[in-house]
Amino acid sequence: MSPSSDELIQAPRHGRRILIIWAVLAVIATPLLVIFLAPHLPPGDATVQARNQQVINTIFMAMVTPIVLAVVVYVFYSFIVFKDRSDDRPDSPVLRGDRRVTVLWIIGTCLIVAFVVPYGTWQWMGPGVGSGSAQGPKPIAVPDGKILEVQVIGQQWQFTYRYPSFGGIETQELVIPENQYVGFHVTSLDVNHSFWAVGLGVKADAVNGADNVVFAKATRPGPFKIRCAELCGLWHGQMYQQGARVVSATTFQTWIDKQIELNEGLIQYLPPYAHTYFPQPFYRGD
Repeated sequence: MSPSSDELIQAPRHGRRILIIWAVLAVIATPLLVIFLAPHLPPGDATVQARNQQVINTIFMAMVTPIVLAVVVYVFYSFIVFKDRSDDRPDSPVLRGDRRVTVLWIIGTCLIVAFVVPYGTWQWMGPGVGSGSAQGPKPIAVPDGKILEVQVIGQQWQFTYRYPSFGGIETQELVIPENQYVGFHVTSLDVNHSFWAVGLGVKADAVNGADNVVFAKATRPGPFKIRCAELCGLWHGQMYQQGARVVSATTFQTWIDKQIELNEGLIQYLPPYAHTYFPQPFYRGD
């Protein structure tokens, strides 16, 4: 039996109700998340690259929040309003879909992708200068101005660092100056590792025989943590450093001079600086 015209007039317009509830929640929740949560999103703003990632995460969060709220509102509204409270529960009618919903979903998805791809590419090539991701031996996005080259050498189970501008000295501690671009040349002596400077928003795979370049510019002094993000053997979990730090240019010069003085007798035993190393395996002589 089909409903009468009076019943149709009196029936609540559920679609309008859901739309109003969703709109109110979206208008309230989205700016609150952007204002109060976004400044605390990882990886922070210690470098230009980290700040760029945080901005992108904020934009994505602002885009996703209304979508998530739409799903949540629809589900809870359906549970509460359309719950069958009668004892007689016949099978529900078969639903074949709604073309309007399908078209709207496809158009919305295409618009989001049409915005995200060009915007992400522009940020990667422009302000983000690679956005903290490795670009291989021949980077496409390269910062202007003077770049301090630091080689990151992964090995079981630690990272060491060479400074070719200062005689190729190698240290177990990573120290970089603020307000200057650093080009990390990441490589490995053995198995695959992954150099992840969490606070800098920098991550690059360390592969034997490969030179993987990533750029970062620290905007303020302070410590940051380094982890290996690639399962590299038994003590992978111990490949973790907390002593890395960003310092002022004056403090950096003092530190590097001290390292050269302390390791003066050892520098001569280091192999000549190169972007990659191929250590010879042990072998038995004749």
